[in-house]
Amino acid sequence: MQSQHNLESDIRSIEALNQHDVNATLAMDTDAIISQWTDDFVVLHAAGPILRGQSANAAAAKQSMEQMKAFIPIDYNLDVQEITIAGDYAFEWGTYRGSARSLTGGENVNYVGKFMRILQRQPDGSWKMHRTMATTDT
Repeated sequence: MQSQHNLESDIRSIEALNQHDVNATLAMDTDAIISQWTDDFVVLHAAGPILRGQSANAAAAKQSMEQMKAFIPIDYNLDVQEITIAGDYAFEWGTYRGSARSLTGGENVNYVGKFMRILQRQPDGSWKMHRTMATTDT
């Protein structure tokens, strides 16, 4: 059984990973985003193919960031509802919300959705995203 101290330390590390994700997304820093993933990272999209492996997901992320260059991120938040740790894996789910402004003006683009992640403890004790599923509400 995991001690309370270790559990609290793991929760703080996972919260730091989530904050890193928010910061990297707001900075549109693809390398920082990719650094959060295990080598065999898998994304289950609400629509479209399953992306397997860090390299396939990195290519998709870079393509997405290229399309997003027409926007300036304004806000991005994760609302994690639950984190459960089971050995070297953790499970979390919640909602996300964000907005961006077009470089050409007009209305801000707002988006919201839900996510579920499986995280994996790394040999150094840190956590990385191992499996992710997300939906978009708008």
